[in-house]
Amino acid sequence: MKNIITTIILGCFGYCAHAQIPQPDPDTTAKHFLTVASIGNLQEVSAAQIALKSSNNADVTSFAKMMVQDHSRSEQQLMQLASRKGYNLPPAATGNIQPDLQLMEAGNKIDPLYVHKMVSAHNNTVQTFENYATVGKDPDVRKFAQDMLPALRHHLMEIKEIEMKMSAK
Repeated sequence: MKNIITTIILGCFGYCAHAQIPQPDPDTTAKHFLTVASIGNLQEVSAAQIALKSSNNADVTSFAKMMVQDHSRSEQQLMQLASRKGYNLPPAATGNIQPDLQLMEAGNKIDPLYVHKMVSAHNNTVQTFENYATVGKDPDVRKFAQDMLPALRHHLMEIKEIEMKMSAK
């Protein structure tokens, strides 16, 4: 009888302990990806707006205009997808992006700094999107990543060309 009671008590403790362990969100990777992608979109638009105000380089201003247009459109699609999927993205991913102080204070060095930042950012962004497009768990979010990759690769190619032109001068 004592063994039965002990077994029941231990079984209850095991069940209670299991119930108190927080269970993971079934797909935190999709929400995380969307959060990172949204922050990236907002940073791209913010940096491009600074470049548009300060740059004297036609290639840089053309690229910056493309960044505002493409990343604004991407952000709208991303927010619609997040809403449809029921993902509540954190405030940092929904519009509370601080402007890049280095760019704001760059003065006549804005063009090489902006180009350098865009090469780095787009290398990271392409890698992030390729990763989710390949191994992402949520098929809708994976499709979003796959659909965005051609434009992101184009951005990377364009900014690398601008970087090469500027370094050749």
